[in-house]
Amino acid sequence: MPKLQTKVAKKIISGHVTEYSNKPQIVAANLPISDRATKRVIAPFVRIIRKGQKPHEAEESKHFSFFLQRKPSVLIRDLSSFLSDSVDLPSLLHETADVLKSITKAAGVTLYMMDPATNEIYQSKKTSQRDRYKIRWKIQEGTTTAAYVAYKKNYVLIDDIIEDDRFPEGIGYETETIKSVLCVPVVTPDGECFAVIELYRQLFDEPFSKDDLKLTLIVTGWMGAAIHQNSRRLALQRQQELNDYLLDLTKCFFGESVVMEKMLSETVNFAKVTLNAEKGTIFIIDRESGDDLVADMYDDSGDGKEFKKSQKVRFSKERGIASLVARSGITVNVKDAYKDVRFNKEIDQKTGFITRSILCMPIVGVEGILGVVQVVNKRSGGHFTSTDESLFRTFCVYCALALRFTKVQNQMQSTRLLNNCFLKMIHLQMKPCIHDIMTYNVANSQVVIPVGFDHFSWHISTEDHPKMPQFILYMFLQLIKNTLNPEHCIHYILSVKKFYRRNPYHNFEHALNVVHCMYLMLKRNIKQFNHTEIKALMIAALCHDVDHPGFTNNFLESSNNDLANLYENSCLENHQYYVSMLLLDYSKILTHLSKDDYSVLKYEIKEAIIATDPMVYFSNKINLEKTCNTKSFNWTNETHRSYLKGIMMMVADLSGMCKPFLVSKRITDSLYAECYLQGDLEKEMGLCPLSMMDRDKSNFIPEDQVTFLSTVVLPCLDILRQLLPNTDVLYNDAKLLVQNWQDIIDVRGKKCWRQDDSIVEKRYNY
Repeated sequence: MPKLQTKVAKKIISGHVTEYSNKPQIVAANLPISDRATKRVIAPFVRIIRKGQKPHEAEESKHFSFFLQRKPSVLIRDLSSFLSDSVDLPSLLHETADVLKSITKAAGVTLYMMDPATNEIYQSKKTSQRDRYKIRWKIQEGTTTAAYVAYKKNYVLIDDIIEDDRFPEGIGYETETIKSVLCVPVVTPDGECFAVIELYRQLFDEPFSKDDLKLTLIVTGWMGAAIHQNSRRLALQRQQELNDYLLDLTKCFFGESVVMEKMLSETVNFAKVTLNAEKGTIFIIDRESGDDLVADMYDDSGDGKEFKKSQKVRFSKERGIASLVARSGITVNVKDAYKDVRFNKEIDQKTGFITRSILCMPIVGVEGILGVVQVVNKRSGGHFTSTDESLFRTFCVYCALALRFTKVQNQMQSTRLLNNCFLKMIHLQMKPCIHDIMTYNVANSQVVIPVGFDHFSWHISTEDHPKMPQFILYMFLQLIKNTLNPEHCIHYILSVKKFYRRNPYHNFEHALNVVHCMYLMLKRNIKQFNHTEIKALMIAALCHDVDHPGFTNNFLESSNNDLANLYENSCLENHQYYVSMLLLDYSKILTHLSKDDYSVLKYEIKEAIIATDPMVYFSNKINLEKTCNTKSFNWTNETHRSYLKGIMMMVADLSGMCKPFLVSKRITDSLYAECYLQGDLEKEMGLCPLSMMDRDKSNFIPEDQVTFLSTVVLPCLDILRQLLPNTDVLYNDAKLLVQNWQDIIDVRGKKCWRQDDSIVEKRYNY
């Protein structure tokens, strides 16, 4: 079935629809309900954005945010043409000037190029010209507009060039017919004026407007940025080969085809060759060593090509350059080791190696200093230069990436292994205990079905609680029949029972009620659904609240629960689907299905469980209302069927509101007991709980029930009875329940005669 691809926030009463992308979601602030009582009842079942609380978002890395802020925007086409090696900048500037002339409707345009050697500007022609034929002006004030603009590095917008005393020479040639002038410099971000574009209009033309100025400034500004970028690129070309090599090496490493030691060996060896050094050493700091700063030392092996771990170094006690860099995080470039007091001569005395110069640099990551890398002795003599430092810094960046990636990989591997261990533990817990297996074996699984079991009003008695697994097995076998192994099925039901928590409301008894309602709906309309849909709806009904913690999605988000961070929407329902699949895969009750059929079944189960999220229900309800109102429901339309199955799941979930009053009252009391536990925690967190969660407002229960039944339950049941008419008894029972609650409200505060308070009894007692 096609999955809902739109996230729809809809007005419950008026039917107005606002569409967003992704999954369905209702936000309480958007509900068009003026009745405060209705809002109070609806609130626990929709997403709540509390005052001062921002919607939950994944925390973004500060470093990532920093780079996002520096991300440039390209506002003109073909900006990359300025960055090629063979670019002809004057030609591109001429083309740009012609475009500006056209879009500003100028009479003419002139391009002036700068000559920094002579501090002059000259008029640039489209065709090549010799220097002696170029018309030049000194860059200064008191001559032409272009010379003035080149001097000030700022634009001028002149309505009448003839009357402006700043430019006695006008635009530099005959100006009787020229009046309005717009002259703009092309300035690079570092303040260098590269060219000047001068636009002009004739005597009887309109002057240039501010829009013309704005457009010209934008284009010339980005031209200056592009020119500057081109010059910077040329300056960085000498590092291109280095970066290409290191990138290829990093790709190979990130592809998990190279171990960390090999990656670092290749990087430092390449650094040795590039910097022409004799020796290289890497120190990888153990972050868990604390203030001791213990590091693993990787040194050149005998062949000088591979780095191997040689010893552990305690930087907190060691003297020397590497220890200094590890503690301080600064780069140290020692030009003459034996004249530098920071150098530890004892190492040379032990090894016989003579150290002349050292370049030592920290490997810095997000968490701080990850290690130290150093190269020793310039082969060509002398010492390491500032250029060497710049290149070496690039190597350190790639070393930091390698170390960071290795740490993340190790953490992921540890988490993966832990998860495997936990899954094995969970699998042990999935197996029903031996006492349950003996009690509910196939021989004893036959149970006498109570009177009224085939009616929606039936509810399990306290005495029959131990028979709940057998009742569920009976309903499964009645609908699914020959495709289930009874022994495997009862084991599966017992496993699901173990994973239901002992909540006041969201417990295994609630699961039985939902399965019973779904069973009766399917049984009365068995021909409307295929075998896969029947299996999926029954399994979803059984597992829809498995491992429910007794809290709402809103509370999980407010308390920053792991489930709320794991799933974007419907966190409880997604978790319950995940647990359902663990149990279903482990039980192997559906091994007869092919891989494709099993995938379809899993999709159907997920859609059914997610449909019990009230936010998804409101979306399904409005979509289905449209089809019912227009009488366009089509049983062959997969989308329509999906909406209907979602409504069926919600009806089954709310079926406790369709029971006789005394039964429904007991269910309601259990629900409020669970809600009050959440409300108590919210008070401890400094939050103001909703009315339904606040035990201090228990006097509102009758009014809340009338409102909830009228606003949520009855509209849902009304849609269902239109499409499945043989379920109208659910609607009638819920309607009767509304009246029962209303009667309680009506008699509140009134004196009522009770047999215990009879006059005779009072006189006798008196």
